[in-house]
Amino acid sequence: MTACRCRVIFDHIPPNMRADPTLSVTVQAKAGTREAALRYLTPGLGWRADYVALYDEGKGTIDVQGWVTLTNNSGTTYNNARTVLVAGSPHMLNQGYNNGGGYRGGYQGGDDTMVEAGTESGTRERLGDYYLYPLGDRTTIANLQTKQVSFLDVHGAPAQHGYQLRLGWLQTSETPISAATMYSFSNSAQGGLGDQLPAGVVRFYLKDARGQAQFIGEHAIGHTPMGSKLAISTGDAFDVKVKPVVESRTKVNDRRWKTGMSYTVTNALPKPVTVLIIQGGLWGDTKVAEESIKSERRDADSVAWNVTVPANGKTVVTATFDSKY
Repeated sequence: MTACRCRVIFDHIPPNMRADPTLSVTVQAKAGTREAALRYLTPGLGWRADYVALYDEGKGTIDVQGWVTLTNNSGTTYNNARTVLVAGSPHMLNQGYNNGGGYRGGYQGGDDTMVEAGTESGTRERLGDYYLYPLGDRTTIANLQTKQVSFLDVHGAPAQHGYQLRLGWLQTSETPISAATMYSFSNSAQGGLGDQLPAGVVRFYLKDARGQAQFIGEHAIGHTPMGSKLAISTGDAFDVKVKPVVESRTKVNDRRWKTGMSYTVTNALPKPVTVLIIQGGLWGDTKVAEESIKSERRDADSVAWNVTVPANGKTVVTATFDSKY
C-alpha cells in the first residue's frame, strides 16, 4: 500500500470566514453619528505591581516607589487608551492572569509579611471588594509590549531593621543558623505609606559608603489593606546567628515531658542588635516552666523572645518546656 499526501485548494472561502479570530458586530440604527461602547474580556492583557524600597539605616526611614507593569499579549494595540486597573483577586476560571497582583499564582505567597491587618479606609475608589487604580494619563499599549507606570511615591516613612528566626519543636542544630534580616513598616495614613498596596514584589536597596544604592533582597507581599503592619524578610543575615540545642528531655510521667532548650545568639556586628526568636510547634497544652528572659505567647503554637545581643558579643537564652510529648 502506498501512502498518499494530498492538499486541497479551494477557489474561494465563505465571506464570513476569517483567518484570524475576529469580532463582528451588526448594528441596526438610524442614520447619524452615535456613540457606542464595546466591552469584552481578554486573558492577554494583564498587570502586576512592583515596589522599590530604599532603607536609610541612619534615619530609620524608608522610601517606597510603586510601579504598575502592564503586559499586552492580546494580539492588538490599544492606542491612547484610558486605563483603569482593578486590584484584587477575582475568580477567573481557566485563565492565566489575575487582575491586580500579576499572573495567577505569581505573588500569592506574600501574606506571611502581614504582622497586623489594617483597619483604615482611604480615599481610593472601590469596586465591590476591589480597589481601582486609574492611570493619570492616557497611554498606548502596543501588542507584545511591557511598560511601567508609577502609582506610589513615598519618602521618609518610619521603618525598623531587625532579625528573626522561627524554630520547630525539638529543633536542634550542631551549627549556628543565620537569622532572617527583617524590615518592618506600616502603610497607615499617619506615619506610613498611606495607601492600599496591591499584591506584588518589594525589592529592597541600601546605600553603600559611596552613596550608591545596592540591591539586598526581595519578597512578595499580598493584597494589603491600609493601616497594616508589615515585616518583610530580605534574606539571611551574614553576622547574626542562632544555635538552638535540646539540652535535656525528661519524662515526668506517662502524660508529661520536660524539655530543656538553649538558644545561643551571636552578633559579629560592631553594634548591638535585637533578634526575635520564635519557638514554634508547642500546641496549646505546652507551657514554659522556666526561662532566662521573659517570653511572649504569640499564639497556641508559639512563644517568642526579643533577645538583645551586644556588639561583637553573644547572649544565651534558656527555657524549660512542660508538654505532653
